[in-house]
Amino acid sequence: MWICHLGITSLSFLILIITLPISIWWFLKIVPDYERVVIFRLGRVRPARGPGLVLLLPLIDQFKRIDMRIRAFSIHPCKVKSRDDVPVSMGADVQFRVCDPILSVLSVQDLNFVTQHTAENLLAQSLGRKYLREIHGDRVRIGEHLKEDINEQVKPWGVCVERVELSLEAVLRSHEENVNVSLTPQAITPTGGFEQLIMQFFSMVQDSSTTHNTLSADLSLQQLLSRLEGVLSESLVSEVGSTYQLYVTLSGGEQAAYLLDLKSGSGRCGWGVLSCPADVTLEITEDDLLSLIKGELNPLMAYTTGRLRVVGNLQTALRLQKVLRMIMRT
Repeated sequence: MWICHLGITSLSFLILIITLPISIWWFLKIVPDYERVVIFRLGRVRPARGPGLVLLLPLIDQFKRIDMRIRAFSIHPCKVKSRDDVPVSMGADVQFRVCDPILSVLSVQDLNFVTQHTAENLLAQSLGRKYLREIHGDRVRIGEHLKEDINEQVKPWGVCVERVELSLEAVLRSHEENVNVSLTPQAITPTGGFEQLIMQFFSMVQDSSTTHNTLSADLSLQQLLSRLEGVLSESLVSEVGSTYQLYVTLSGGEQAAYLLDLKSGSGRCGWGVLSCPADVTLEITEDDLLSLIKGELNPLMAYTTGRLRVVGNLQTALRLQKVLRMIMRT
């Protein structure tokens, strides 16, 4: 086979010499700086050529031009659930280029299509491992990690990802409603979703306090939380059926724990820690808690910036609205 290959190559080169100078116009290619030429000689790939003049042998050489410039595509906003069970819609802009022309030809048939779909799948997987606060506040860092993940997948195809920029389109209301909610804090209305729950929680407490003419600038945390004791009942436990743990960092630096157990009997609440892990856990400082009640701190902003931490299933957290409605009636 080696002798046959050498003989055919020599014959092709002889034809090129005999047909000069006409053959020059057909088999001498000019390759610009932003391109490379991958040549297949008798079906076997040869090292990439270019830029400059590239000579092809008649009858036995086939070639493919590879553009080495940066390309870009957009990932249409995909709807996924974050780690804290919030449906979000997020897209991305991705820039990539071919770094190995031979691998880009030999590995995949449609390089753009495969790269784009790989990026879409990795974006959905990455968002599923992040909390809403991280998605909203750390998009640059998430984009860098996503770029590394994509590079790891596409490197065997001779592709290098240069830049990934995430664009958070919306936080969705629920699984059943396909309606987008703006991320601008001033535009949020309490119609559903976790950020609306947070707003309702503190607005209801504030409204209740105003109704009873007890809310003041120096309202203590003890007075606020003691309101829950009067609304506990077996019917409320049957409707909610969950446990909640609140950790409040006081002004002196120590952390106080408040529990709400609505799983058995008539329920119980008070200072302390639950004996079993809570279904939903909230962490906040005393000053931020009072600021939220007074309306000085936006609830969604507190959540997305990490001043209000929430761990647990958000659908379970939504059941707190039943408790708040009971407080409103007292």
